[in-house]
Amino acid sequence: MIEMILKSVAISAVLFGYYWLFLRNRVFHRWNRGFLLATVVLAMVMPLVPLPGFFAWTVEAPGWRGVLHAVAPGRWVEDSGRGGGAVAFTAGLDWSEWIYWGYGLVVCWLGFVFLRELAFIARLYRRYARERRGDVLFLLTREPGTPFSFLKTIFWNIEIDPESIEGRQMLRHELVHVRQRHTLDLLLLRPLMIVFWFNPFFSFIYRELRTLHEFEADRFAVGEGDGLAYAELLVQQTLENRQPGLFHSFFSSSIKRRITMITQLSLVNPGRLSRWMVAPLAVLLLCAFSGRIERSSRSDHNGRVAAKSITVVIDAGHGGLDAGAVASNGIKEKDINLSIARKVKQLATEYGINVVLTRDQDVLSGGMKDRRASLRYRADLSATKKADLFISLHTDASRGAGEEGFHVYVSKENLYFQQSARLGSVLVDALKPSYSVGEELRETKEHVWVLRANTVPAVLIACGNIDNERDRAFISDAANQEKIARDILQGVINYSGPAAH
Repeated sequence: MIEMILKSVAISAVLFGYYWLFLRNRVFHRWNRGFLLATVVLAMVMPLVPLPGFFAWTVEAPGWRGVLHAVAPGRWVEDSGRGGGAVAFTAGLDWSEWIYWGYGLVVCWLGFVFLRELAFIARLYRRYARERRGDVLFLLTREPGTPFSFLKTIFWNIEIDPESIEGRQMLRHELVHVRQRHTLDLLLLRPLMIVFWFNPFFSFIYRELRTLHEFEADRFAVGEGDGLAYAELLVQQTLENRQPGLFHSFFSSSIKRRITMITQLSLVNPGRLSRWMVAPLAVLLLCAFSGRIERSSRSDHNGRVAAKSITVVIDAGHGGLDAGAVASNGIKEKDINLSIARKVKQLATEYGINVVLTRDQDVLSGGMKDRRASLRYRADLSATKKADLFISLHTDASRGAGEEGFHVYVSKENLYFQQSARLGSVLVDALKPSYSVGEELRETKEHVWVLRANTVPAVLIACGNIDNERDRAFISDAANQEKIARDILQGVINYSGPAAH
């Protein structure tokens, strides 16, 4: 999503920059109007459309060619009565939630302003007398700033004589707005400006479109008449009466540019080259922002060394005063998690992987004194260490035999959910040779903080059910713990791509 947003803003910036340098203040207004509308459409569509064939380029990518496993609803089964509830503890709003709330508040405010403008128009329709002339509806008003138009309605000031020279020019001006459907441009852009308010170029385009509408209307209003006299009419009017942005008022604020444009109306087809130079620009943008990435591998999925330096945070769940789940024979989850994590750390150099442990002894991660601070430390460690991946180690618990086998959990609240699902699928395939693993990835039902607040792809591996005798026997054995550690490391290589041999 972030990549798509950045691409959209970049495309808007390039195209609007081209308009500003080569097309702005030229007299081919319809062309410019179409160009700006096309800019908005391309900025939204181009990042989503992959190009086939020769526009694709190749990058080194993971050698794993397995199937992405489905994500099914799951539940995190750690008995909080035995100290296992800490992993699912939500430590307030994380930064991503603040972003969502901030985005939503801005959308609500801009939406309110838009609805208020529409409500103002509706009140005018109810308040004033009207008459229809052909397909145009006239509302006879005394509103300041009139005349102005909206869709097929002209709000006319009854104090202006439509038969006077000035009145006829104003009428022709507003009729152009109606005939050319200028309001539809604005009604199309305003919702996009609300939803995509973070793209400033949509606002720039909106203002330019309003000015282009005035250029078009002025051109027809002058006709064969005296352009200087029309310019004087604009200057003489009160320019301080501002109307909502959806209106096309004769008394707009872009007076200087309108007068300058009126004096250029005698030019014929200027800047033809600057118009058609946009074609190669569009091709370049298409290649730059819509190209499909063809992934290839230099080795098969049995590679034993990572293709590039990769850092993985291995989170040994619980610790210290937080024992996690406790089996009937007294084995504690925190000890199992730590033992496997240490083996991952010990073996990592063989695989060319840099491993960072959230803890390497029986304490709360980071040496913290409470679970809340420990959770924050664990979730923030990926960013602190500039890690690429985050893997949290736990066990399930069910106060009885329950279901057995390993299960991999992901969170849709993580910003990198798709990458997390891919990492989880790779790990499922890597763990299969050693022990039974659930085929489907499980979506964490509770808000598992170390997954949802992480800044990298993150998964949680439930290494069996500590209350199931078979699972408990397997994960308690040191040799099996080494198998698990090697499977995890091989999974990381399969995800990131093996080195060539």
